[in-house]
Amino acid sequence: MKVKTNKELINKIYNEDSRNLLNILDINIKIKSTITSPPYFDMKDYGSENQIGFGQNYEQYLNDLQIIFDKIYSITEDDGSLWIIIDSFKRDNQVITLPFDLSNKLKESGWLLQDIIIWKKDKTVPWSKNGFVQRKFEYILFFTKSKNFVYNKDNVRTFDTNQLKKWWVKYPERYNPKGKALDEIWEFPIPVQGSWGDQYIRHFCPLPKEMVSQMIELSSSEDDIILDPFTGSGSVMFQSAVMKRNYIGFELNSDFIKMFDNYLEKTFSNSRKEYELIDNLKGQSDFELQILNLRILKYAKLLIRDLDKQKINYFKIFVKNKGKSEIKNKLIKAEYTFVGEFKNVDDTLANINELILKPPFSKFGIEPIITFSNNIKVFKNKNFGYIKSNSYSFQKGIDLNSEKIRIISDICVDFNENDYL
Repeated sequence: MKVKTNKELINKIYNEDSRNLLNILDINIKIKSTITSPPYFDMKDYGSENQIGFGQNYEQYLNDLQIIFDKIYSITEDDGSLWIIIDSFKRDNQVITLPFDLSNKLKESGWLLQDIIIWKKDKTVPWSKNGFVQRKFEYILFFTKSKNFVYNKDNVRTFDTNQLKKWWVKYPERYNPKGKALDEIWEFPIPVQGSWGDQYIRHFCPLPKEMVSQMIELSSSEDDIILDPFTGSGSVMFQSAVMKRNYIGFELNSDFIKMFDNYLEKTFSNSRKEYELIDNLKGQSDFELQILNLRILKYAKLLIRDLDKQKINYFKIFVKNKGKSEIKNKLIKAEYTFVGEFKNVDDTLANINELILKPPFSKFGIEPIITFSNNIKVFKNKNFGYIKSNSYSFQKGIDLNSEKIRIISDICVDFNENDYL
């Protein structure tokens, strides 16, 4: 019998029981990330014989899931991962903690539980019953094969300034320049029927494509292989294809597979174009530069604040962004030229060096270059002035030589904090 190559095995959904996945896949094939939502125990009949969940008792159900994820573990790359979307349910007047029962089973197989995320949504399956509060969330269990795993957290940070608290402008040191990190609650509404288009399948538990995209982005790179052993509507497979990943799925219901193939054929081209047009990296780069520039200017403002308390003669600070720092734990280099008459430059420099080793200065990620000058030439159209109390909005209509101007820089920022709610 001819052994299929990896290229022949990928980018398809198999109409097979995922308990037999190693009979289909070559042991040498390597999965980067598995993203799936297993059947909801016996609460939904997915229309196939010998299906997992429906018609089984709870122990049989858990054992079958363990068998599947144990096999997936064996073909997962060492830095690979597993995402499981799953929920608790109620039986015999008590809550059955399925997410945690399954987690304990998977730990026996070697999977490491790294995170428990709450998926907040409008409604869930199973539906509310007597004694249950209204259900609006499910659990997302994130496992890895080893302690060294792919987790591209910088790729999914929030850098849309309209979604940040308004004080990001005044306190840039509190934000990672790459953006705000994900938290443990993800808000994605369940797709309504028809939201994927009239051609797409009506499935019990469709997953939001934005949420699936986030998981794919976090745990894989282009050309990696994504697996879903319970493919269902195929949302994981579709997003994998759109995001230039390879995919493998298993699904017992052949009607679901036909609908997926039809949908992929009709919508893939436009969806891929949308993916390629999203210029996230440029937007993130812009945000990073804004945060670093705000940090550089605020650093100067704080230097003025602390040195003014020490009754040092009047001075201004001329500020320049000098590019990326090569020092560990420093993000950016900035030159701070102190312009004024200083009685003893050595003593002032020693004072500054003592200050910048301590918080808040040590928290800014700035490698400062400190220089002194009696005078410095400024250019009206190239330099911008900032007052002592505001380093996030340059002053308009004020001469740069005015005593009100304490910071002069070729960095131009002009933010109104009230614009960012």
